[in-house]
This record gives sequence, C-alpha cells and structure tokens, in this order.
Amino acid sequence: MNRSPLIDATKAVASQLIVLHHLVLYAPMSDALAAAWPALVEFLSQHGRLAVQPFLVIGGFLTAQSLDRHRGRASLAPWLPIAQRFLRLAPPLWLALLLVVLATALVGRWLAHADWLSPLPSVGTALAHLFFLQDVLGVPALSAGVWYVAIDFQLFALFALLAWAFGAAGRPLAETWAPVLVAGATVASIVVFSRMPALDVWAIYFLSAYGLGALAAWAVGQPRARVCFVLTAAVLLADWLFAPRARPMLALATALALYGAAHLRWPASAGLARWAQRVMHFLADVSYGVFVGHFAVIILVSGLWHAMGLSGFGPALAFTGLAWALAIALGAGLQHAAERWTPRWRSPS
Repeated sequence: MNRSPLIDATKAVASQLIVLHHLVLYAPMSDALAAAWPALVEFLSQHGRLAVQPFLVIGGFLTAQSLDRHRGRASLAPWLPIAQRFLRLAPPLWLALLLVVLATALVGRWLAHADWLSPLPSVGTALAHLFFLQDVLGVPALSAGVWYVAIDFQLFALFALLAWAFGAAGRPLAETWAPVLVAGATVASIVVFSRMPALDVWAIYFLSAYGLGALAAWAVGQPRARVCFVLTAAVLLADWLFAPRARPMLALATALALYGAAHLRWPASAGLARWAQRVMHFLADVSYGVFVGHFAVIILVSGLWHAMGLSGFGPALAFTGLAWALAIALGAGLQHAAERWTPRWRSPS
C-alpha cells in the first residue's frame, strides 16, 4: 500500500508535540522556559495532549484498511491479528519501561520531590505493565505513554473480533453491516461514554476517535459506509453545538482530512520537498518508539538538571533540546530493535 504523506506528516508532528507536552509538564527546565516563552509553554502544557486524538483516528483508519486486506473467516481467526498486534506493541514498550526503571534507579534520588515519578516497581506492578493491565487494575503507571498502548490494543482487539464476526465469504467489511455497528458505537462514545472520565481506561471511551477513523477508511469506496460516516460526523457536530469540546472536533477534522486525502494522487517530491518528505517518513516510522521511550529520557535529563544544580534560560533551552533529540534517537533505537527481534506470523492460506 502506498504511503500517505498526510498520515506521515500527522504522525510525525503529533508525536513531537506529545514529547514537548511532557517535557514542559514534567521536566524542571520548563520553569525557566515559561519565564521567557509563557504563551508557548502554556499552549504545550494545556493543549499538547490533544495530539493523541489524530493518533487514535489514524489507528482506526489503518486498522480498517488492514483488516479488509485479509478477508474470510479462515484468515481472520481473531487470535492471530490480536497476537500480532500484541507482539508489535509490546517489545518497544517493555524495553522503554526497562529504561524507565534504570533511569529511576540512576537519578531518582535527585527527583524524590517529583510527584510525577513512580517508585521502582514491584513484581505485581511489572506484570500488570507487561500485559497492558496497569490502568484496569488501578496500578500507577510507570510511564506517561503506557495508557495509550493499552487503549490501542483494546481498540484493535475489538475490531479484530468485529472482522471475524462479519468476515464471511471474503466480503470487505465496508460492504457488511460492520459500519452500521461501528457508527452506532461511535455515536454512543461521542454522546455518552467519552463524557465519563471513569471509563478512560476502556476502549469505549476513545471509540469516538478510533471509530471515526475506521468509518473514514470504509467510506472511501462503499456508499453504505459513507452514509454511516456522514451521519456520525453530523451527530458529532450537533453534539459540539450543545457542548463544545476540542477533542472530538480534532478527531473529526483528522477523519475528514484522511477521507479527503484518500481521493488524492500525491505528486512525486523533488528537491527540498523530497528532503522534508524523508524527514517526515523517518519521524512517522519511529513515532511509536518515540511515544513510549521519551519518558525515560525526561527522567534522566531531569535528574541530571537537579544533580548539576542548573538554572536559567540558556541551560534550560540546551537541556530541553538535548532531551528532545535523545527522545527521537531512543525512539528510533527502540523501533529498530523491536522490528529486528519481534517474530512475524503469517495468516494460514
């Protein structure tokens, strides 16, 4: 499947916004930066987390496309795609959590006052994280990004089960009643479940974004799915008129952009544009590694900042830039290691 420049650019930018959001939220350098750039630091602190919404929409969009490439009940036995998803998500996260523990052990004594730093994990805490159950079990998360991994896995598992249930006779999911079911569940998430903070450890809370992405993918080539997508978007807009919320609107904007971009033919890039495209490809490819790995870098750099007794705008800017660069480098390393070591299974023919 051809790469989408829009998806690459969105993943690249969103992943970097999340890193910067956590840097200004947790790292001690943010105080000095806020004194010089209050508006920028305030924006990243308060609104940087919204970058997760495009990731959820893109996740639903790509999942719908992926499941439709493997049609029929024989190839859609749900345990196989679910296991493959687990093996794709788990190794980078496990490596990242190991680095979080090592960083905490190394510099934790200088961060004893930091309420955002979890203590060294017990065996039970470690096991909960290994299987993405920490939030469901009420275990304090070791890393800022681990909740997203658990939610992504839950959402994918739901869609894998949906594909198995509707995957008879090799028909694309878009031509079954699956879009109707997903549209109904997405509307329920938009109107009801996404307003209940107690449910934010479960997939249904985030289906408002993931479901929109799936519906956008199915709507590209199937009239019934297109109607479901349009009606769901209309419900979201009506909901926004009564109670404006930024998260659902950003999800809708992303889904509409993906739907529109699916009808475009992207011209070949040249010169500076080609260089920028390569950068976006790289950042998009390592975005998951960056997402799960950057918290260990924040711990390490924050500990060094306190240990060295630093202060002032110049050192703060230098340490923030260093942490940002290290987060990208570590993310690339995690992604490479996981792709090299993770076994790959194929569906039975």
